[in-house]
Amino acid sequence: MDDLRTYFAARLPVRLGEIEAAWRETVRQDWSGVDAEALRRFHRLVHSLAGSGATFGYPEVSRAARELERFVEPVSGRGEAPGDPAGFVERVEALLAGLREASEPR
Repeated sequence: MDDLRTYFAARLPVRLGEIEAAWRETVRQDWSGVDAEALRRFHRLVHSLAGSGATFGYPEVSRAARELERFVEPVSGRGEAPGDPAGFVERVEALLAGLREASEPR
C-alpha cells in the first residue's frame, strides 16, 4: 500500500494540472454556448480525485474535491450555462484554490 500511496502522491500534481486544464477549457467558452463535454470532463476528473484521495491517505484532498464535485454536478448534468455564470466561475475557482491547498505536501 505504501507504494500506491507514493505513486498517488507523485501523480497528484499531474492530476491537479489535468483538472485545471479541463476547467480552463470549460471557462474559455462565453457560457452562451457552454462546452458541455469540457464541463463533463472536468466533473469526471474531480469525481475521480474525490474517490481516490482518501483511499491513498489524502482525506483533505478527497473532501476538497468532493465539495467541488457537488457544486459542479448540477450544472454538468444539465449541460447548460449556470444561472449566474460569473458567480459560478468565482465559486469554482475558490474551490479549486482549496483543492490546491489541500494537496500541498505537509
